[in-house]
Amino acid sequence: MILIDPKTFQIQFINKTHPSRRLEDIIGKEVFTFITAEHIDLYKQMLHEVVSNLKPTTIDLVGNSENATGKSWYRSTVTPIFDESGNLENILVVSNDHTTAKLKEIELANQEKRLFAIINNTKDIILSIDKNLNITEYNSVFKEITVGMVKSGNIKNTPVLDYIDATKHEHLKSIYKKTLAGENIIDIEKFVIPQGFLYYETSYNPIFDYDKEIIGISIFSKNITDRILNEQKLQNSLKDREILLAEIHHRIKNNLALISSMLHLKEMSLTNEEAKHALSESRNRIKSTALVHEMLYRNDRFQNISVKEYISELFENVKLNPSIELILEGDDEVLELDKSPSFGLLMHELIMNSMKHSFKEKQIGKLNIEITKEKNRFNLKYRDCLGKFPEEVDFNNATTTGLILIQTFIEQLNGTILLTSKEPPTYHITIPTH
Repeated sequence: MILIDPKTFQIQFINKTHPSRRLEDIIGKEVFTFITAEHIDLYKQMLHEVVSNLKPTTIDLVGNSENATGKSWYRSTVTPIFDESGNLENILVVSNDHTTAKLKEIELANQEKRLFAIINNTKDIILSIDKNLNITEYNSVFKEITVGMVKSGNIKNTPVLDYIDATKHEHLKSIYKKTLAGENIIDIEKFVIPQGFLYYETSYNPIFDYDKEIIGISIFSKNITDRILNEQKLQNSLKDREILLAEIHHRIKNNLALISSMLHLKEMSLTNEEAKHALSESRNRIKSTALVHEMLYRNDRFQNISVKEYISELFENVKLNPSIELILEGDDEVLELDKSPSFGLLMHELIMNSMKHSFKEKQIGKLNIEITKEKNRFNLKYRDCLGKFPEEVDFNNATTTGLILIQTFIEQLNGTILLTSKEPPTYHITIPTH
């Protein structure tokens, strides 16, 4: 605090001096003697203005310091002092060191700049609205997309719905209501533009004050147009692939049917019963394989088939009469495409053996199949209700065509088959699924 003579600008009083200076060396000296060269002109101007205008003024001065910035800040308030007659008697200069406050102000400004840079260098929309749905803050991306839509030339304090397609207002009002009630919501939004469409994934989150009262909503909209378009391309590609696969399986099924028909024509021209029987069995095996491809394209499952569904349809195709019943129990399982043909032919041979040996010339009969699932495999218990497996036949070293085929298909499936009972014939089959 310094008291200065308004005519001579000499120091009359000072409450604090630098440790290196004596009070007697300061009192009576012109104040400008102690002002640094860089500030002396500003200081002179300030004092002369106070003398001429007789009004207080304030200036900020920056000096050198040993702090991290290398600077210190002082705020000086210069006030004219009048005597009882109203004449200017003294000038009071009060200087405050506000370096700490200034450093905090600089840090806050730097943080705001960094935050501003982050918010405005993103490609996403960021804004906030109050409880009345008026915009309180926004970034440059939002400003860019609202060009030509601003009525007053200002975006702040204008209704956010003014910038959104009216057809979406009710939907958004519902979201705003839920968010203002405390919910956090994520929504996918589609906007029409002259070039096509824009897609945004938007998150709505409530804004709380210090009393934990909701005062508004923060809105973050990420442009996911490229992702959506890529997903649409992928979906279209997958759809084309599905159509192609369906056509392939359909043609395979038709080609197998054509081969079966040709064999049937040949069978009709033969007189040798053994040859006719061999062609008939071959045709049935072809039909069983064709059924796999029919199920693939018919049910839109191009990579696997249902074990239960396949067994049921196969049984209906080959059973001798309506009185023969299939009892199919247990879990269902799916088989990958590479295993399906071998499994189909395996089941064909087992069921045909039952039809030829167990149910031949029988009016009624039951075939029991039970499926149980385990990790990475499934078990299938196959049992006739009639018939007897020949004692003289070694199931594991069979020489008949049917049993040889059964062992071959089991090997192709990397599975196992055990004959657990000969009367009635019962098999335990294990097939890995991976």
